[in-house]
Amino acid sequence: MEENNKIDYDPIKSETDKFSVKQAFGSIANFLKNLFSIYDGVDKDKTVEDIRSDIEFSSINIWILICSIIVASIGLINNSPAVIIGAMLISPLMGPIRGIGYALSANDFKALIKSLKNFGIMVAASVLASYLFYLITPIKSETSELLSRTKPHVLDILIAFFGGLAGVIATTVKNKTTTITVVPGVAIATALMPPLCTVGYALAVGNWPYFIGAFYLFLLNSVFICLSTFIVLRLLNFPKVKFVNPRIERKVKIYVFSILLLIVIPSVFKFYHIIHESIFIQNADNFIKNEISINPEIEVLTKELNYDDESSAIVLNIGGKYINEEQINNWKLQLNNYEMGNVNLEIHNLQSKAIDEEELLNKILVDNDKKIMSISEERDLYKTELQNIIRENNALDELNTRILTHFPSVKSLNYGQSFKDVDGLKDTNFVFVIEWNMDTLNNPEKSKIKDFINTELNTFYSNNNKVLIFNK
Repeated sequence: MEENNKIDYDPIKSETDKFSVKQAFGSIANFLKNLFSIYDGVDKDKTVEDIRSDIEFSSINIWILICSIIVASIGLINNSPAVIIGAMLISPLMGPIRGIGYALSANDFKALIKSLKNFGIMVAASVLASYLFYLITPIKSETSELLSRTKPHVLDILIAFFGGLAGVIATTVKNKTTTITVVPGVAIATALMPPLCTVGYALAVGNWPYFIGAFYLFLLNSVFICLSTFIVLRLLNFPKVKFVNPRIERKVKIYVFSILLLIVIPSVFKFYHIIHESIFIQNADNFIKNEISINPEIEVLTKELNYDDESSAIVLNIGGKYINEEQINNWKLQLNNYEMGNVNLEIHNLQSKAIDEEELLNKILVDNDKKIMSISEERDLYKTELQNIIRENNALDELNTRILTHFPSVKSLNYGQSFKDVDGLKDTNFVFVIEWNMDTLNNPEKSKIKDFINTELNTFYSNNNKVLIFNK
């Protein structure tokens, strides 16, 4: 029985299974390696030739550059993205920048000097052309396309770096058909032209913060295009031109690394500032929506959100209902619920206080008129009640006189009313206390007096009243 349950172990089959699994993993690894490899199809000689030829900056390139700068400047001042994209496509700016990256990777000092010289000529020609254009043109409005090039941050680093990677990888392959589509896309993505045009605009209008921001954005893009070129060419083991003195090579690398840090560090701080500014704007919009705009009598006409690390501010111009100081102070307290306890809230009423006070006065007058009418109605009601009481008293006095006339045996007569609530209705009883003159009293008079009183009362009161008579 034990022999039937025993499993035979086949070492040859086990080794075959192990080999099959290992072979499968090896095939997958080779597939992924071939799929993501950047080494296949690389033409080093042709790539170096193309990069070195693009470093040259002839007079033809200068005129193409100037034309593209003018086109980009027009696009910026007209707030036209399509025109700006067209200018970036015809601009020959990428050549000297990629030349710097190649020269650093190959330790080619001569190519580095030539690239830096042509890079300087390119920058000077671009800034001068845009400066003259904005100086001559009467249109100097600050469009959104212009302003977006004055606030660089760390995300621009990523755009320039990965855009530059795509460009240099496309340049290294033997099949240049991909380069036809990739290189124009890189020119658009890295956006070298608009910052230079904004630099010229800032010089023309004398705005130095715009000048610094736009020029810094251009430097960020240029440096990280160079860095991506350097990294790819080093990974692909492009041939290096040895320096005569290794110390010079080491110094160049230290200088490059130092310049890279000096350019990157401010963008990181700028990015930190932009993150906090975005959070502030989001919280401010939620505050305005949930605390102010929720009131249908209040209309937020304009809003200004000013972010600063030390003292941020929300400035609102409000129409409709006049906002008093008490309401403004209440809103300021609500800022703590939106993580904006240190934010200054400024409310500007476009509805004048005088108009609001006039409306309040009119309301008071209307309320007073209503109160006067109410008092008048109440007075008339009391007057009617008083007249009824007087009428009833006169009627009872007359009844007293007639009783004494018709019943000589009545010595004295006292009367009054008593009230009793029956199912929410008032039931009236007339009470008469009669003192008889016993010397002249006869029974017929005593039996008839109640009927007489009832008959007389019914002439004054429409309802049936009870008459209670007490004899003394």
